[in-house]
Amino acid sequence: MRRAGGGLLLAAVLAAGACAAGAKLDTLDSQLGTLSKENTEASRTKLAALASQAQAEAKSSDGVNRVALYRVAAVSAWQAGAAGQSQVLPITDEGIAACDALPAKDRTAPRDCALIRLAAPLAVQDDLTRQLATLQGHASGGKLPNADLQPVQGVFDGLETQFDKVSTIRAEVVTLDVPNDFKLRTDRQRLIVYCNAVKAWSLYGDVDGASLDTFNALAQRKKQMTDRLEVDGIATDCRAIPTTQGFDDK
Repeated sequence: MRRAGGGLLLAAVLAAGACAAGAKLDTLDSQLGTLSKENTEASRTKLAALASQAQAEAKSSDGVNRVALYRVAAVSAWQAGAAGQSQVLPITDEGIAACDALPAKDRTAPRDCALIRLAAPLAVQDDLTRQLATLQGHASGGKLPNADLQPVQGVFDGLETQFDKVSTIRAEVVTLDVPNDFKLRTDRQRLIVYCNAVKAWSLYGDVDGASLDTFNALAQRKKQMTDRLEVDGIATDCRAIPTTQGFDDK
């Protein structure tokens, strides 16, 4: 009887712990939803702090709850922008390891694991886009200084790399048991990366002393990205696409 009673007590303790962990996750998730909509300097600072808090909670949790907390941490760090830039890779590395440790890996928690994997390339693309905006501000008389040639090409190269990474993740997402709306949002993020790469390509042509051969070579690489989107049925119209966007934005 004492053994049975101990078992019941242990079960009660574990259940209480699970409820507490679930409540904590709900609270952090709610904070993420609220702060992501504010888009202010203060909210981004709070998102960076939220990322650290969720990461710490994840380290003391396990299973799918641990992965969900890493998802909150990863998305918070991404949405924090420059304030969370140094946090994204450590958090996503830990989160990916947590996903890989699940019984069926990403298929155990498909949405959370997909967002963890997407957070890093999307955060990098946002940083590259901020660099692009700074370079655009250098224009004078319709031209950028020759010193901007390498920086502009570097931004294009970086965005092309993030496009490849998001495309690889997207290929896995479409095989997972996630709502169709989630797949569409993943495609939209992929399109945002592409459209920013198009802007970088176009800006290269406005740099004083730009090489026509290099411009045409970048155009071919841009076309390869265009072709990959169109093969997947994604229209490459960038006119209504924002520079950056949270995953759950409309």
